[in-house]
Amino acid sequence: MAPRRAQYLTYGDDGLCAETRKFIEDAGVLLDVRDISKNPLSEEELSNLIGHIPIKHFLNSLSDSYKKYRLDKHLPDREDILRLMAKDHTLLRRPIIRSARLLTIGCDKRKIADMLKIGPDGHLTDDPANRAPLRGPKTGRHVRPATTSK
Repeated sequence: MAPRRAQYLTYGDDGLCAETRKFIEDAGVLLDVRDISKNPLSEEELSNLIGHIPIKHFLNSLSDSYKKYRLDKHLPDREDILRLMAKDHTLLRRPIIRSARLLTIGCDKRKIADMLKIGPDGHLTDDPANRAPLRGPKTGRHVRPATTSK
């Protein structure tokens, strides 16, 4: 099996992001790490990264710039937000982790494990039954796939 790879976009020193990165690397995923404070994303790269996903998922509402640009009051159109994000990387939530076809934002290890096929033992797996269990939204119960009887 070829090594699994993912792109890891982050900036600054953050303990939770460092822990998340270690979790991914310890599982055997090869990360292409990009510090966007030193190597910023262009508007075109941001547009390609975000695609058709609502842009609000990428906005870091805790950043000082979020309030500075009054994004807490009104979100400008997509092109203007992309321009602001390209100019000020702190507007982006971190980390952004992108595999060949999927993307996740933030440090939710359950979501990352599901996306990258990391099992509960912390190792890569291709068997969906061996991946970390999904939990329901508020109940904390396992979500089981629906079955059909014939």
